[in-house]
Amino acid sequence: MRKKEGRFDFFLQDILAAMRRILEYTDGISYHEFTSNSLVRDAVIRNFEIMGESVKHIPFGFQKKFRHIPWQRMFDLRNFIVNEYFDVDDEILWEIINVDLARNTADLERVLNDRDISFNRKRNVRE
Repeated sequence: MRKKEGRFDFFLQDILAAMRRILEYTDGISYHEFTSNSLVRDAVIRNFEIMGESVKHIPFGFQKKFRHIPWQRMFDLRNFIVNEYFDVDDEILWEIINVDLARNTADLERVLNDRDISFNRKRNVRE
């Protein structure tokens, strides 16, 4: 069981792992190679889905505290991919990968390395 006592750090780790995989899969390839290699393209799309799905489990208060992380955009991209799968715009994905993803990865790494962050939600359990 992944979710334990309201913790959501697992989901932050999932987002970070997905970001790293996308960067790894696209490292050193061109846009043409990205669009013509269905294995790489499908793997990248799947990892964008994982990022967006994981965002749903990050409390809004935590998201507000770290506004520089594009939480809503991750979620919106996931929804677009899932609902418009055959119309996913490769140019948009490529731009996200090459313009935003390395910075977003570094930002999330800093958040996860901040020792003052509590990952436990308030418990709604009667004692």
